[in-house]
Amino acid sequence: MSWFFLRSQSTMLALAVFLLLLTQTTAGWSKPDSWKTHGGGCIAREREALLSIKAGITADPERLLSSWRGQDCCQWEGIRCSNMTGHVIELDLHARYIRSSLKGEISSSLKTLQHLQHLDLGGNYDLTGPQGRLPDFVGSLSDLRYLNLSGLIFSGTVPHQLGNLSRLRYLDLRSYGLYSEDLRWLSQLSLLKHLDMSFANLSAVIGWVDTVNMLSSLEVLRLSTCSLITTNHYMPRSNLTRLKILDLYRNSIEMQFDAISWVWDASSLKYLNLEFNGIYGVFPAQLGNLTSLEVLKLRENHIKGMIPDTLTSLCSLRIFELAYNDVQGDVTEFIERLPKCSWSRLQELHLGHNNITGSLSDWISHMTSLSTLDLSFNKLIGPLTTAIGMLSNLIYLNIGYNQMDGLITQEHFSKLTELQELHLSGNSFTMKLNSDWIPPRRLLTLGLRSCYLGPRFPQWLKSPKNISYLYMSNASIADTMPDWFWTVFRKADVLDLSNNNISGTLPATLGQMDTSFLDLSSNQFIGPVEQLPQNITTLDLSRNSLSGALPLNVRWPLLIDRLLLFDNHFTGTIPASLCQMKLLTLLDIRNNMITGQFPRCSENVASSSGTVPSNIASVDSDSSSEISSSMSIQTLRLNNNSLSDEFPLILQNCPELTFIDLGQNRFFGSIPPWIGEKLPQLKFLSLRSNMFSGYIPTQLRGLRYLQYLDLAHNNFSGTIPRSLLNMDGVTKTTELAARDYPSSTSSDMATVDDGITVVDDPQHPGGGYEYAMIASIFVVTKGQGREYIGRFIDIVSLDLSCNHLTGNIPESIGPAAGLVNMNLSLNHLTGKIPENIGSMHSLESLDLSSNQLSGEIPPGLSDLTSLSYLNLSYNELSGRIPSGHQLDTLNPSDPASMYIGNAGLCKPPLQKSCPGNHTAESHFTASKEGSEAMPFCFGLSVGFVVGLWVVFCSLLFKKTWKASYFRLFDKVCDKIYVLVVVNWARMTRKPTTKD
Repeated sequence: MSWFFLRSQSTMLALAVFLLLLTQTTAGWSKPDSWKTHGGGCIAREREALLSIKAGITADPERLLSSWRGQDCCQWEGIRCSNMTGHVIELDLHARYIRSSLKGEISSSLKTLQHLQHLDLGGNYDLTGPQGRLPDFVGSLSDLRYLNLSGLIFSGTVPHQLGNLSRLRYLDLRSYGLYSEDLRWLSQLSLLKHLDMSFANLSAVIGWVDTVNMLSSLEVLRLSTCSLITTNHYMPRSNLTRLKILDLYRNSIEMQFDAISWVWDASSLKYLNLEFNGIYGVFPAQLGNLTSLEVLKLRENHIKGMIPDTLTSLCSLRIFELAYNDVQGDVTEFIERLPKCSWSRLQELHLGHNNITGSLSDWISHMTSLSTLDLSFNKLIGPLTTAIGMLSNLIYLNIGYNQMDGLITQEHFSKLTELQELHLSGNSFTMKLNSDWIPPRRLLTLGLRSCYLGPRFPQWLKSPKNISYLYMSNASIADTMPDWFWTVFRKADVLDLSNNNISGTLPATLGQMDTSFLDLSSNQFIGPVEQLPQNITTLDLSRNSLSGALPLNVRWPLLIDRLLLFDNHFTGTIPASLCQMKLLTLLDIRNNMITGQFPRCSENVASSSGTVPSNIASVDSDSSSEISSSMSIQTLRLNNNSLSDEFPLILQNCPELTFIDLGQNRFFGSIPPWIGEKLPQLKFLSLRSNMFSGYIPTQLRGLRYLQYLDLAHNNFSGTIPRSLLNMDGVTKTTELAARDYPSSTSSDMATVDDGITVVDDPQHPGGGYEYAMIASIFVVTKGQGREYIGRFIDIVSLDLSCNHLTGNIPESIGPAAGLVNMNLSLNHLTGKIPENIGSMHSLESLDLSSNQLSGEIPPGLSDLTSLSYLNLSYNELSGRIPSGHQLDTLNPSDPASMYIGNAGLCKPPLQKSCPGNHTAESHFTASKEGSEAMPFCFGLSVGFVVGLWVVFCSLLFKKTWKASYFRLFDKVCDKIYVLVVVNWARMTRKPTTKD
């Protein structure tokens, strides 16, 4: 008891001493002049600094600083003071929303707040001042623990003074404008736990791994989109054992996967993102060391092979992203190598765009937590297992563009109540669903391209109310479009029903739909198009039988991007509302019956054709002249109509034009000289079969990317400009690499038709769409018309045929090494064929027929190894026809037709021999016969000598043969001798007479 009493007394004594010292200390703190409270707990000097910071802010949309008044700054919004000292220790002015960003600059008075521990200005992208630099005085806040300047659009280098912040735990400098060549200052931040420098340019930094490895306390490292380069430095030991998040998304790290040695020791790592790099090789077995891993993202690398069998301990794995690699092997084996302890936890599995084979089996039913499954663009076969219907948490299912088949029944959707995106396109599934089947109620995206839904229009589409993206092209539907379709899908964003056999008319209520992308091409729709959806941006009604006026009167003309109306029966003129479509990039109305002129689009065109949305009008309403003068069109196809006008003047206000086809119309006049200056991007120009006249302007030289020029069947006169064939598009073949548009299911694109290609494999998680323009162009080459189809057309062609051109073919034609087709026929060209024509190594078709060309055919023609068509007929050529190489193989059925109509030509394949060369030809024939006899004589002599030596050598080395030979020789000689003597005696004996 006494012991307890004594202990209590000592404790109370110690407490009294402590309180006395604390009182004296706080009394001392009240002495300096720097802390004058004036009735509040705020230090005056720091309050003045805060007011100076406020003065540097010129705009405060959310009135965040409205509370910054009065004496006690510790009560102001975003300010926190120490309860012990009264100093400002936290300044948090981060932007809550994009529009709440403060504007102005960070005042240098910030460095007065020397006790600041927490500084958060994140999201204030406009708080960078006129210089836009990250202020280096931030590095003087030595007590700082937390620094967030993310989202501020800085420019310039990251100040090395930040290395002075030795107490810093959290550093976020995410900014698109920052760069650094040296990160060694980071090594001084030994207490740092969180580092984010995403989007800063660190391409010049060498040894960044070594620097980061010195931060042993680091738990979060985010360096995404920093242009980091390959590091092949082997690190025997990693200090990053506490690392939990590593994000190196979209860099330039090109190295073998197993060489990232500094990662494998981070046993606490939960998040690893190496997407969009150049990592290659096989999966390293060391992946199994990351036993805490929950998220593994390896999308868009060059990793190949099968995942290792060492992943059995990754029981926490929730997200596995491997799309766009070269993963190989059977899908069942892949799943078996995933840790079975994670099957029930796995939420996302992304394996699209690989080389995975096999078929889906019932293993899928064990992944009960799966919300996303992407197996698209692989080589899977067989039917879709009905076990997929057991995944009640599934939100996204994409098995599109494989080689699967079989039936899809209601059993496949038995428990998919949460499904929002379903992609079955690019397979051969047969949809066997009852007409009263109700799709999952949350379904937003439905991709059934190339699946068999027909022949009747599927009635179960009546039920879904929320589908925004519907892809049903090439679905074997041959039926009339039901009226209810337009009502059910009135709010849909994307509707693709192309390449079917759907008939009917378009409803008058089409203008009430909210659809932005509508593709009804290659069907059997008839009748007029009275209205278009009010939000339409891309419209494809091509290859139908629609009639009436062109449907160009839309509510929001500034939203229109692409219009494809070709191969229909539209009549009338092109309405002036086209002039309001300032964002239109593609207009294709070929193969219709359009008449009249192209709209003038003068500056005083009223905007009465459509009301401009307020958000767009605010941008363009400043100047009516800007609205009417600038257009974004890139592809213009008006061919095969009945338009009658001069070359459209409005095109000089379309600087992005790359493709113009005005062929098969009634355009007249001359080619304007401004074409070379105003259309600098032009690659394809076809004015074929019109009534253009005048000279070919030399200003075409300005079209440096031109690769296709067709002026055939017009009334052009004058000479061919010398510079016409020296354009970059013709001479630089490397810029025109052959790239055929893919037609197999291995491609991301869904069709190979001329027009819009819709891909229901959206990159956007919410279910967007992609599209690409598939171009086609008609070319007269090799004596016949051919249509080239593809996303990238590499035909390099010049066709000036059927005009009234005169003069010589310019000598400068020689350097045109990239030219594939040249047709100058049916003109009045004179002079000789250029001698250096042999330098056109890419030439496949050459037609110079029906001109007045004279002289000899250049022997260099035989050097054109790619040549497969030649026509020099009906000219005034003379001399010998060159032979050899490619020329001897052209037109084997009638080779003389290439040269017919040239009276002065001689030598085969013509029957005419060259005059004055008969003796020489006889001598040549005799020499040829002698040369043919020489091999026979030579062979006979060689055979005789060889045979003689064979017999001689046999007798020399074979004694038995030699003895037999000589005995036979002696015997034969004896017989011959006796025979000769007896016969000689008989002949010389005198006859005796008998009495």
